[in-house]
Amino acid sequence: MFQVTTPQSSEDWQAYYHLRWQVLRAPWSQPRGSEQDDLEQEAEHRFIKNNQGEVLGVARLHFNNQQQAQVRYMAVAEGNRGKHLGSRLLHEMEKIAWSQSAEELVLYARERALNFYERHGYEVVEKAHLAYDEIQHWKMVKRKPSEPGWFRRPDWTQVLQDTWRESIPISDAMGIKVESYTDWQFSTRADLKANLNLHNSMFAGSIYSMATLTGWGATYLALREQNLEGSIVLADANMKYLKPLTTAPSATVVIADCRGELMELESEGKAKYLVPVNVYDGDVLVAKFEGTFVVVR
Repeated sequence: MFQVTTPQSSEDWQAYYHLRWQVLRAPWSQPRGSEQDDLEQEAEHRFIKNNQGEVLGVARLHFNNQQQAQVRYMAVAEGNRGKHLGSRLLHEMEKIAWSQSAEELVLYARERALNFYERHGYEVVEKAHLAYDEIQHWKMVKRKPSEPGWFRRPDWTQVLQDTWRESIPISDAMGIKVESYTDWQFSTRADLKANLNLHNSMFAGSIYSMATLTGWGATYLALREQNLEGSIVLADANMKYLKPLTTAPSATVVIADCRGELMELESEGKAKYLVPVNVYDGDVLVAKFEGTFVVVR
C-alpha cells in the first residue's frame, strides 16, 4: 500500500518540486521555480513514493486564516493515475486541516478535476481565474464534516449513520459509528465499554455484530456509488476469531476486495455481494469475517 509521507532529504525535496513543475507548469512552458510561492516555508507538504523512490504524487496545505485552510499543488504523475493516489493525498491534507481546527477547506480546481473533488464533498462556489489564458479554474469549498474521517461522500455516510441509529437500535447501544469512508476503504469503530464480557474483552457476539454492520454499510455505499437502491440482508457469513479484543475496536473493508455484480439488481431484481471485513484492536488484527449480502429490489 502506498504511504503518504513528508519530504525529508534534499533529494526528496528536489523530486517533490520537480513533479509539481512537471505536471502543473511544464506543459504550459512555465520555467522551473514557477511551481513555488512565498508560502512554502509555512505550509504542510506531503508526497507519495514507490518502492524505487520515485515520487508519484504531491500536495500542499497552508492556512489562509485560523478557520480556513487551502489545498494547492495537487499533482499525480502521468501513468500513475487511477490508483487513488490523489485521494490519499487529499485525505491527508484534510486530516491535517481538521486536526488544526480549520472549519473549511478551499481549493481552486481545473475543469477536469471538478468531479473528483465533488465526490469528496467539495462544492463549487464560483468561477475563478483563467490560468495561462486557457485553463479555467473554479473555487471549491468543503465544510468540516461532523466526523473527520467522512472523506468521500460525507452526505452518504451521514445517512448511513442515521439509518443505523434509527432502524438498528443495537448499533447505537454498542456505540458503532462510521469511522471513515475513502476511495479505498470503509471502516467503523465501537465503544469497548458497551461491549465487555466477564473477561474484560469484547464480547464475541459484539464483534460479529460490528463486522456484520460494517459489511452491510460497505454494501450500502457500493449501491449508492452505482446509483442503485435495494433491501440488504446477510445471507451467509464466516467468522474467525484470532485474539481477544481489549482496547480499541474497529472494523475495515478494503473496497477492492469486495466481489459481486450489483448491476444484476437492475436486470434480475436481485444481486449478491461478498464483503470481507477485518476486525482490529488498535492496529492488531483480531478477527476475520466474510459475509455474503443479498440485495433485492
